[in-house]
Amino acid sequence: MEGVTVREAKPGDARAIAEIHIAGWRAAYRELLPKWYLDAQSVEKRRDFWHGVLSRPGASKVAVSEDGEALTGFCSYGPTRDDDEPGTAEIYALYIRPDKWRRGAGHALCAAAFREAALRECSSITAWVFRDNPQARAFYEKLGFSSDGAERSDMGRIGTPLHEMRYRKVIAHDCSSA
Repeated sequence: MEGVTVREAKPGDARAIAEIHIAGWRAAYRELLPKWYLDAQSVEKRRDFWHGVLSRPGASKVAVSEDGEALTGFCSYGPTRDDDEPGTAEIYALYIRPDKWRRGAGHALCAAAFREAALRECSSITAWVFRDNPQARAFYEKLGFSSDGAERSDMGRIGTPLHEMRYRKVIAHDCSSA
């Protein structure tokens, strides 16, 4: 994680976050999603989405990583969106610029999410991961996540099922362990 800093995202970061989001999707999901779907993703629409998220106060947070030159990644997190027991946080999205993969930004961003969840006195944090994405699954497993048995399929976005599995990590209330 040398040279990687993490800070809270600002509305002015929306375009860079959108660019990272689209590039991350195209690189990470090129074997999972149809090319036409990935090609149809728009930085402008994503920028508008992220600007809206970053401009509204709420329980969710977005952190960004920087390497001294530019933003390298982002992580969106907050209270779980699932009907789980109270005390669960969730990582909604984690994307790193593909040319910056495996340089510590993902770990640093997840550490920020873990600290925030611990401050909110959450006992665990979850992340939904495509079942057929071994790279993402290995990343989360390296951080101490494991499948909790929950799965879901989404047919709405592209007309073919996207199978996801939920990963869970028990977190300590002591942020020094994150």
